[in-house]
Amino acid sequence: MADTQEKEMIFEPILEDGVFRFDCSSDDRNAAFPSLSFTNTKLRDTPISIHKVPSYIPTFQSLLGQQIVKLELPVGTSFYGTGEVSGQLERTGKRVFTWNTDAFGYGPETTSLYQSHPWVLAVLPNGEALGVLADTTRLCEIDLRTESRIQFTASASFPVITFGPFPSPTDVLISLSHAIGTVFMPPKWSLGYHQCRYSYMSDKRVKEIATTFREKGIPCDVIWMDIDYMDGFRCFTFDKACSFLDDFQRFLVT
Repeated sequence: MADTQEKEMIFEPILEDGVFRFDCSSDDRNAAFPSLSFTNTKLRDTPISIHKVPSYIPTFQSLLGQQIVKLELPVGTSFYGTGEVSGQLERTGKRVFTWNTDAFGYGPETTSLYQSHPWVLAVLPNGEALGVLADTTRLCEIDLRTESRIQFTASASFPVITFGPFPSPTDVLISLSHAIGTVFMPPKWSLGYHQCRYSYMSDKRVKEIATTFREKGIPCDVIWMDIDYMDGFRCFTFDKACSFLDDFQRFLVT
């Protein structure tokens, strides 16, 4: 049955000082799916003994099988984050859908790309920052079109995690990393120049590209082949024109 009345979400402190988990009810909290955002789902599901209340408490509505969560922030708040999407770094006034899409030819208004991260970083007018994570893997609408409001809409009940407010965006991201982990240290070769273009149809063409880089004295650490190398665009296959792995490895060494 739909509950169209806005209500405050219940909360409990988790992880560390300044981090809170919000749910629509205790039943929803107990029924929540394990977290695929936290490196250890127990960190999300285990309250800690800190007697503080959050600075901002989201409200929710249940309508037609959708959970709508709203978080009102001070006027003048700017928004960032929302995952891998097109457009400007600042996301204020934007609407994004977390729905992984092979977005060939995407542009500034494309609302879904290759990865989904239902996360918003809010920078408040006083310079403090707040992070908000909708911990759901379902299709989720992130609506930032209303002044200083974050709104998440997704099917079924889902927890919302807030980080902060903390003194700076950096502090928010440090706290977030305690929940979701950090990026591994990349190998040195991955930091060099990478060449990639859809059109390398054969090993011969890739060798031509590599040889030209060397002849012109242009450093190049990696050459990526797009889906052209596949047999009928089937993953883990190689077209006959690209059945060259052993020979190509010897070519790279020389």
